[in-house]
Amino acid sequence: MGNNSAVSASRVWPAFSSDEFLDTVRDVYMHGARKRVVECEGIRVRTLVGARNRAVSRFFPFPFMLEQVEPEFAATPVAVPMLYDVVVAETRLREPGPPGAGISPFVRWSEFASWEEFLQRSVSLPGIDSPQTVVRKTRRLERTLGTLDFQLVDDSADVFETLLRWKSDQYRRTGGVDRLSIRQNLDFYWEMRRRGLFSATSLRAGGRLVAGKIGYRAGRRHIARLTVYDRDVGEFSPGAVAELMTLKASYEAGDDEFDYQPGSQAYKFTHATHARWTVTLGKEPFPARVDRVVRARIGKALRNRKAYIVYKEAVRRTAAHARTVRGRR
Repeated sequence: MGNNSAVSASRVWPAFSSDEFLDTVRDVYMHGARKRVVECEGIRVRTLVGARNRAVSRFFPFPFMLEQVEPEFAATPVAVPMLYDVVVAETRLREPGPPGAGISPFVRWSEFASWEEFLQRSVSLPGIDSPQTVVRKTRRLERTLGTLDFQLVDDSADVFETLLRWKSDQYRRTGGVDRLSIRQNLDFYWEMRRRGLFSATSLRAGGRLVAGKIGYRAGRRHIARLTVYDRDVGEFSPGAVAELMTLKASYEAGDDEFDYQPGSQAYKFTHATHARWTVTLGKEPFPARVDRVVRARIGKALRNRKAYIVYKEAVRRTAAHARTVRGRR
């Protein structure tokens, strides 16, 4: 069908295919893009479609995966030549996935009859603190800095801002691309918060914010976005403490799963029970590949330079103007 929004009111889309998520991406980054069910190599997902039927999948400012939708929700999907990060399989954690597929670990809470069973069955990889070690560090943190105060959902704008600042510092400290140095990317996080999609989780010790997370709750699914902590108290591993407390809160809230999102970082495998597997479908058209390579090289050359920041600020202002114009209609 030409417009998939007609069925969206009665359809619970996957987290990154929902109207709320796609509307935010469109409004912040790509005014004029359309929400569509698209098809590549016989697999259908819902995402944004821009000029020349380019489907939004591997989205650099905010990586996400695309989960398949049932065929009956799009009788005539838009055919696209390529899709990145499409979920094609789900297995138990130790079972192999499709050859060449990327892994996205998650915890399925129905596997555990109690929180204590979850802790007992969690096994850390070498170099990663075990849950028992994190529990001991939790007690030490409280003895040293004061009473712990954990909030699964902390509505304070100051907390949200601090967590983003800590993440930006982490990007720079570890030599990665500081995505949060771009105002438009910051706008995206704040807009997701304003629309009730992103929320902050906080951990305080003696009244002092020591760690936190930003997550995306979609139905009964807790999607972990980022975890950061105050480096001045890093010896207490407050990030690991906040992570374990968030897992417990997710379990006690009756969530179906705790989703770590794509990536093979070692800490994800301590608790995960299952994995989704993502692949690239189709082949990138030559003009699109040339455009992507050129933009990537320009971005790399200008990264952290004034010209690049000016360019991204211009893009941000254009998107903001488009939102204002649409709001007046």
